[in-house]
Amino acid sequence: MWKAALIVVALAACGGGKKKEAAKPAEPTTTEPANGSGAEAGGGGGAEPAKPAGPSPEELAKQAMTEQVDAGKKAWTEKKCDTCHGADGHGKGATPAVIGDKALPEKAPAKAKARKGVAFKTAKDVMGFIHDKMPPKKPKSLSDDEAAALTAFILSENKVSFDKKIDADSAAAINLR
Repeated sequence: MWKAALIVVALAACGGGKKKEAAKPAEPTTTEPANGSGAEAGGGGGAEPAKPAGPSPEELAKQAMTEQVDAGKKAWTEKKCDTCHGADGHGKGATPAVIGDKALPEKAPAKAKARKGVAFKTAKDVMGFIHDKMPPKKPKSLSDDEAAALTAFILSENKVSFDKKIDADSAAAINLR
């Protein structure tokens, strides 16, 4: 009998036989109130609800890279790269391929005039060539951003692996071989 009394006393001391569930934090909300004030409903001016975490740095880098490749595709058309290199970039007449199996050889072909002595070992080599030599009738007319975007587009089409937006620093780390 005394055991039963001890159990009753122990249960009463710890608030009964059931544990209380811990309060769950409020789910973050992504919608604004209809009044646009950003305050909690009821207009109490309380704290803003927690906002969901934004994209990760990796996701942001991939998004920037995708946007740059898209900008390069647009520049390909706007700067009329296709008139010399072909719509698909596989070359046209004496103009070399920049996309496909024969594109971007490390050593310049013997007949290459503009590329004489220029080796394509890294994306930086390609980007520098595009910036300094293209288009042939208006060399150095492309901005750094346009040259980087065109390089990103060409590398993407050639299945060269890179995981962030191309600039002078990142391009030097992208090996073509």
